[in-house]
Order: sequence, then structure tokens, then C-alpha cells
Amino acid sequence: IPYPNKNGEPCGFGFRNGAFLQNIRKHILTQRNIRVIEGTVTHLIEEEDTIVGVNYKRKLAADEESLYAHLTVVTDGPLSKFREKLSKPVNKLNGYFLGLLLKNCELPFANHGHLIMGDHPPMVIYPVTSTSWRVLIDFKGEKPPRLGRDFKKFLLEEFEQAMPKSARAAFVAAVEEGKFKTFPNHRLPANPIKRQGAVLLGDALNMRHPLTGGGMSAAFNDVLRLSNNLEKIIDFSNLRQLGKAVQKFYETRHLGTQTTNILADGLYGVVYNPDLRKAFFEYVSRGDKYAEETCSILAGLNKDKKLLLNHFIAMARYGTQLKISAEKPGVVVTESLSMVKDAVGIITPLLLSEKPDPGNKLMLEALNRIV
Repeated sequence: IPYPNKNGEPCGFGFRNGAFLQNIRKHILTQRNIRVIEGTVTHLIEEEDTIVGVNYKRKLAADEESLYAHLTVVTDGPLSKFREKLSKPVNKLNGYFLGLLLKNCELPFANHGHLIMGDHPPMVIYPVTSTSWRVLIDFKGEKPPRLGRDFKKFLLEEFEQAMPKSARAAFVAAVEEGKFKTFPNHRLPANPIKRQGAVLLGDALNMRHPLTGGGMSAAFNDVLRLSNNLEKIIDFSNLRQLGKAVQKFYETRHLGTQTTNILADGLYGVVYNPDLRKAFFEYVSRGDKYAEETCSILAGLNKDKKLLLNHFIAMARYGTQLKISAEKPGVVVTESLSMVKDAVGIITPLLLSEKPDPGNKLMLEALNRIV
């Protein structure tokens, strides 16, 4: 699926997340107006109802130290220990990704990500270097998969034949090598609490399923929107101005992340529904706007929630048309209606979690009760 060729041709990059972040840190270290202190924050310092700084401990140090600031930016990731002080989180664990590395192989589309769907858990494959590919396999449930010799056998039996032929030997080698990584997949709608002197952003505030790789796009959106608000403040000791900037960020950040969130969790629901999974594949296989506009939302290039909703419903409708035309109409009418109902059931709660306007909220709540 190509990126939309508008206003110049955009391109995507596959990379190791850890290496990418380390390179960002290297760049930060070169900036003269930034002082870097490495340590572990232990507490937020509170005076009355205002956060005025942090207590932290340097590596190998015995004693804690304190830092004070007019604004503390909390970005301690998916396992945030300060989340509950700055939001009302409703965190849902969807399952786990198992990661392994394919070496020295080719995939059907060089320099592209691949989503492998079928009668097995979904797999995501994307390049991380010129000679290696990261494979992520989804495992539902509240507990991570149990690793061991039997697990290797299970992986080969369940997924080897689902891999593209050109990558099967590399997949077998990666399984036998056994260098697996597991990490949890969360869904966490943003529900911040305004606290004077602090702001929460990134995965600490809001998470979606990583199936579409939208976490970094959402984090950069948070950074950009918060920065744009803060750069207008001349004096950070003016707590009223500072509070307004943070409040505006909380009120508008969803405009940059809502399509990323809805598509990620919506597609995760689709890939586990056999009828919708087939409908999605056939829909984007039509090419043209059916593929390009969908990809533009996936890549974070298009943030039009209405466009996303239109494509989602059109995909379900197209699936029903294919099912009815392929078989006797009387046999599949019930299944077709069920497909549309399933699609509405997937998308409605996601739309409700992204600050709909009052009129749409009433309609969505009514739909949610029906499905």
C-alpha cells in the first residue's frame, strides 16, 4: 500500500526503538541550553495542591536529591508510577507481543512493513536494518506466553507456514536461537487531571494497541502541541499562564492522536474477526483511495476522524456485498448483518473515548447500548 503522493512524496522508516531514542538523547546532550541529570525519580514534590519539583536518586548514590521547577513534565512511559497522581487511568491489558529478529532474508516488499493475518494471531514484520526484520506476534491474555522448548515447537507449528516463503528459513533460525522479547499491549484512553505545576504526556497518559506502530506518532504529537503552547509563555513563574497552556494541551491533544488511537484498536478488533479481516484485506486491495487514504491515516499524515469512520463503515459494507454476491443471499443475510454490527461494536466505544461533541456522544452512547 503506497503513501499518498501529495505535497511531495512522504516515506516511512523502520528502526529499533531503543536506538532511535538513544540518538535523540545524544542530540539533546549537544544543546547548550539543556542540563542533563541522569537519575531515577522517586517522588513528585507537592506543596498544598501544586507540584513544585521531584525527588530523585542518581545511579549508585545513597541519598536522594531534589529539583524544583515551575513545570514538571512527566513522561515515564507505559509502566508510569506517577500516572495516578495526574490522571484517572482505566488501563486495559489486551495481551502481549512476542518479538524476534529475522536475519539475512527477503520479504515480498522490500523496505515495507507487513501485516500477516489469518486463522492465527496477527504478526507484524518490519525492517530495522538493511539486513534484519523485526517480527511481532500477538498473544491475547493477561499473562505473557510461557517460553521454553515446547514454546519453540508451538511457534513453528503455528506460524512457520504463515510466514512468506522467502522468510521461513530465517524465522526457523530465529525461533531456534530463542532470543525472544515480550512486552505488554495496553489500551489506555487519556483522562488527565489538571494539577498545577505538572503535565502528563506520551504513553504515561495515553496508549493504544501497537499493531499499527502509532505510539511514536502520538508521543511526537504531544510534544509538538505542548511545545507550541509553552513557547508563548514569557515568564514561567506566571502560574496562571502556565496553567492555561497545560489546560489547552489537555483539551486539544486528542485532535492529533484520535485517528491514531481509533485505527490501532479498531484494526486490532478487525484482525480477530474472520469476516471483517477478509473485508479489510479485500477493501484495501482495491487500491486507489481505499488504500491510499487508509494508509495516510495509518501513517499519521491524515488526522480526519470523519474520513476514518467513513472508511471503517465502507469496509464493513463492502464485506457484506462480497459475502452476498459470493453465496445465496438467503444464507448470508444474517451473517452480513452480524458483520456490520460487529464493525459498529468495535468502532463505537473507541469514538466515545476520544472526546466526541455532545450531539455525537448521545448518538454513540445509544449505538453502544444497542450493539
